[in-house]
Amino acid sequence: MEQYTNHHGQPTPPAPPAPVYDLTRDPLFYGTVVFFVLLTTAVPALMGQPNFMPVVQALGLTVFTAIAMRRGGIDPALRVAAVWLVAQGLLLILLTWLLPTQIEKAIHDGFLVRTGLVEWAYTGSPAPGSLLAAPLARLGEIVGIVLGSLATVGLAGGWFLVKGVNLLAFGVGTLWRETDAPLSILLGLAPWRLAQLAGYGGIFVLLIQPLLLNNWNPAHYLSTQRRLILVSLALVVGGLIAELFLPGLWRAALAPS
Repeated sequence: MEQYTNHHGQPTPPAPPAPVYDLTRDPLFYGTVVFFVLLTTAVPALMGQPNFMPVVQALGLTVFTAIAMRRGGIDPALRVAAVWLVAQGLLLILLTWLLPTQIEKAIHDGFLVRTGLVEWAYTGSPAPGSLLAAPLARLGEIVGIVLGSLATVGLAGGWFLVKGVNLLAFGVGTLWRETDAPLSILLGLAPWRLAQLAGYGGIFVLLIQPLLLNNWNPAHYLSTQRRLILVSLALVVGGLIAELFLPGLWRAALAPS
């Protein structure tokens, strides 16, 4: 190999290797994620499209999470999913507060959800879509998250996940506006539901991997991602148990008098 020397005749040290570009550490990548959250949430929400909105949200969530998984592994995929879901929730809370009538049209049975939430806040009746009010729907949601994520590289599971986030955010924005009380935004941020959705997010990221990475060996995931499995399951199970006992106490502490 040819060796170069400097003007003193000494060998020139080799240049350091160029840093490897990591897409999942580029702030522009996460900025792009947030941009697509705005695009897939605000546009169909303002158009009042209850079917189109969760479909394009689930597609965006799945694509960006899969890219992060292929380029960086499990940790970047979890970060991307968290950024997407948090940004989606915050945006829909704001839109519901600003444009309640329009956003109500973008939620399936939005009028019934709104009136049911207000009734729960003031009277303590079962909240619409809750575990006590619709146990079979909650069971279907869990099955959809698990089987949908596993069988469709996350797309069907993502649909259930983004719909859950949309409903929670719509509830927060609705209670914030309808009750006109500062603590109502906390009333809508039901901790049991937040725990369930966080657990769903972990399960979603976990179960997109077999098809995406063509690795169906359960032992691999049990050995390398045991913590993610345990935390996700604990959040879902803990959230379901808390939903049986906590809503009454939460409402009593935060609902307007």
